[in-house]
Amino acid sequence: MNQKTIAIVAIVIVAVAVIGVVAYWALTRPPSETPPTGIADATSLKFNVDIIGGNANGTYRYMSKNIGTSDMMIRVEIPTPGVELVYIVNGAQQKAWSYEGAGWNDLSSTFSTQWDAWESTYSGYTDRLTTWTSGDWTYTGDDGSSVRVYDITVNPTLDDSLFAPP
Repeated sequence: MNQKTIAIVAIVIVAVAVIGVVAYWALTRPPSETPPTGIADATSLKFNVDIIGGNANGTYRYMSKNIGTSDMMIRVEIPTPGVELVYIVNGAQQKAWSYEGAGWNDLSSTFSTQWDAWESTYSGYTDRLTTWTSGDWTYTGDDGSSVRVYDITVNPTLDDSLFAPP
């Protein structure tokens, strides 16, 4: 072999070695931020629920923010024929409201009752989702109803304005 061929072979060997080292480094280093794979690490959450059968038959849309803190806020939208019902419990403000088609009602004087009702319902769904990682989640409710939780978004950006009347 001549000197030119040896130089080319050496350059190729060095290039392959460098590419191998870079590839190994890129594939084995931990990501700078590990996204949550389930709801356990969520600070905000958005999901829909369809219930067929039982006492709470219907569709519900849940949004929550500041999960795991005393400032947690929950918004529940219940689309029904002719009107959309909305319930908000805002732990940050210790206030609650409902919209039942004829304007917003201030339920803040019963905040604790509203909080207990909506937070326990919300927790009932999220407790069932503790092992969820993707897709829909379907189960049979305690009353025999078929429950489907879907369109689950972990850590969506939710504006505070969602958790108070306009």
